[in-house]
Amino acid sequence: MHRIGALLTALLSVCVLLQCSESEESPSLSAQKYTGDYSELSSRGRLRAIVPLEAIEYMPRHGEQVTLTYDVARELAEAFKLQPVLVEVGDFSKMMAKLLEGEGDIVVASLTITPERQKHAAFSVPYMYVDEYLVTRSNGRMPGKIEDLADMEISVRRSSSYYQTLMDLRRQVPSLRIRTVPETLNIESLLDGVARGEYDATVSDSHLWHALSSYHDNLATPLVLAKDRPIAVMMRPEDTELKTRVDEYLLARHFTRLRQREFTDDLPGLIERRRLRMITRNNAMTYFIHRGLQVGFEYELMKKFASEHGLRLEVVIPNSHAELLSYLNDGKGDVVAAAMTITPERQAEADFTWPYNEVEEVVVVREDDNSIDSIRDLAGRTFYVRGSSSFYPTLKALQDSVEDLRIVKLPEDVETEEIMAGVESGLYDLTLVDSNLFDVERTYGLKLKAPLSIKSTTLGWAVRKGNPALLGSLNEYIRREKGGLYFNMMKKRYFENPRRIARAKDSTRVGISGQLSPYDDLVKKYARRYGQDWRLITAQMYQESKFNPQAVSWVGARGLMQVMPKTGLQLGFENLEDPNEGIHAGTKYLHQLIQRFDLEIPIQSRIHFALASYNVGYGHLLDARRLAREKGWDANRWFGNVEHAMRLLSQPAYYERARFGYCRGGQPVHYVEKIQSLYDAYVEVLDTTQ
Repeated sequence: MHRIGALLTALLSVCVLLQCSESEESPSLSAQKYTGDYSELSSRGRLRAIVPLEAIEYMPRHGEQVTLTYDVARELAEAFKLQPVLVEVGDFSKMMAKLLEGEGDIVVASLTITPERQKHAAFSVPYMYVDEYLVTRSNGRMPGKIEDLADMEISVRRSSSYYQTLMDLRRQVPSLRIRTVPETLNIESLLDGVARGEYDATVSDSHLWHALSSYHDNLATPLVLAKDRPIAVMMRPEDTELKTRVDEYLLARHFTRLRQREFTDDLPGLIERRRLRMITRNNAMTYFIHRGLQVGFEYELMKKFASEHGLRLEVVIPNSHAELLSYLNDGKGDVVAAAMTITPERQAEADFTWPYNEVEEVVVVREDDNSIDSIRDLAGRTFYVRGSSSFYPTLKALQDSVEDLRIVKLPEDVETEEIMAGVESGLYDLTLVDSNLFDVERTYGLKLKAPLSIKSTTLGWAVRKGNPALLGSLNEYIRREKGGLYFNMMKKRYFENPRRIARAKDSTRVGISGQLSPYDDLVKKYARRYGQDWRLITAQMYQESKFNPQAVSWVGARGLMQVMPKTGLQLGFENLEDPNEGIHAGTKYLHQLIQRFDLEIPIQSRIHFALASYNVGYGHLLDARRLAREKGWDANRWFGNVEHAMRLLSQPAYYERARFGYCRGGQPVHYVEKIQSLYDAYVEVLDTTQ
């Protein structure tokens, strides 16, 4: 049913994945080994920063900087006028060794300064302080003081600062047991292990716990094990000039902790703190994470504004649409950028910018519904909307002139795209939406149409009353950018650019020669190098680009294998439009993704997981596997299990608790299914032509 049999040939070749030697891979800038202080770095023009594998650690919900380690690394390089080179390392215990051996110049990995680490490496001034929490199951043992740790087993990585904390505590509590876990396990995996009962307890930094705790209902932090632990940049001891310059930069940029989270001051205060907090919603139009990138129409526009003012953009996501303006007025953020319609009721609560977009409020029906041509055709029909939306008062006003028009108010945490999906499925009769959001959904192929416009509205950004400088600056930005190149480029990217790739009628036709594509020789070469089936890579290449080496996706992925430029550079490739580099980069990246999954997982599932990660991002795949476990499904199998969980990540009830938030879950499901189907066809056709 799931065509696993047809994949056997691929599995046999992929089973030798781990035997691929590093010497076979193209050397990259990050692979070169050399040491040297600041003057030597300057002469080379690069700053190599050893960082964790994932840039984005979680969906921001309280204004945290979710790419902090990568941001610190890049901003240091920018300050020193050097090219940033990120050296991603998954094994935390190897970071110091790689630094000392010359594979990098600094380590930025949320490392705590400890006496043990200071014996071998130098540290900058702290850029953050954290507390260390004991994490246990909420229905299990709950120590209230240090003495209660007697006979308790706590699991941590030996290389982590938590291990040293526990060693110090064991002097007070000799019976405390410390269980060491593999160095490749991150805090997310440890928390999952505690939640599932694999571990009794673990330790987490406070900032990570606050970010990750939302999707672990059965975990608690009953005890603070250490307070105010300093997080800093690690360097080689002999690089004294580099340390001096890093210290000067961090002190000047105020990376040290800000305890106060709520601010209500105007633009000068934002500039002093060098950050702008954007209050928004996690959905397909405003802000979401895709392939490890923060994207979204509102996010892109606000990011450009922040950059022009030298501000770091942080994202704050309230629990519901109804809380957007209250978050603003309470000082939890500085500007609401959430595709918000300007209404008199909202203008009483906040000041709005000049409109940056004009849209229509359109009636949305199923594609096969031809019953609505005019306002009077709405008689007897039922609309489903949120009560806090601008659509609700529009419909209330219509009730005066349209007989038996009914309105059902949906929960405030339901996103508009979910309501439209409900209309498509027949769950809801009608809804009313902004035309720009309807355009977004149409690019994803929902079988809906908008036969009627009710009225024109304008969208604006909201700031607190009494913040005239920020309001004026945003208005000037809108005046300058609206209708300009960047604004129009973003509109095309999010509202007009089709995501769907039409199925080619001849996609599985293979001549007597056995050729699948014009690039078979290159695919075979790199498939052999990385232990993969060339037909699987070819199927993926067709799905990504239709064999067009000049293809560019809506988020900027390039070439035959649609690799993101940032990923390409990290893999050692710059010209992704070149078929040789593009195929090599994509094959190598898929190989790396397969390796990230536990060898105990069946190989066919690791391939499916890797393909899904390639399409939508590794973080969303982790969320789907975690959700599958919660649902009692097999988290080690894609078809019929994890794929179902992936679909659920487009629903607020699930993505609001997920580490990486909203995901258009049907997208990777269709992606894997299409590649599997195309691969099956390639295998069958080649068998009949050879």
